[in-house]
Amino acid sequence: MSARVPLDVDLEDKLLYGLTPMRLAYVLAALVAGFALWSSHWAPSAIRVCASGIVIACGAAAGWGRWRGRPADRWAVDIVLFAAANYRLEMDRGWRLRHLRLPLLRLRKPAAVDLVGDAS
Repeated sequence: MSARVPLDVDLEDKLLYGLTPMRLAYVLAALVAGFALWSSHWAPSAIRVCASGIVIACGAAAGWGRWRGRPADRWAVDIVLFAAANYRLEMDRGWRLRHLRLPLLRLRKPAAVDLVGDAS
């Protein structure tokens, strides 16, 4: 008896408009957040339109965006992990002594660590 093994078992399911469940959640959350920004009266309507448009565009980019074959959310995670591994955010302790000169926080690259070490 011969059997055929399906080749697309490990692919993600597509629910709607070619979106996986997680990417569909990105788009829907952005739509809800954009609608919430638009319907609240915290600023004039021109500013609310811009803010809700930016939120919806970011959700669409997270849902459908791809660059070099990789989804936009994976690029964002990789960028955050790279920055966390290579840079350190530390508080400038002498800011009061310099007449409240900003920035209070600065981004610094940590010193290189010698992994070989000397035995002497």
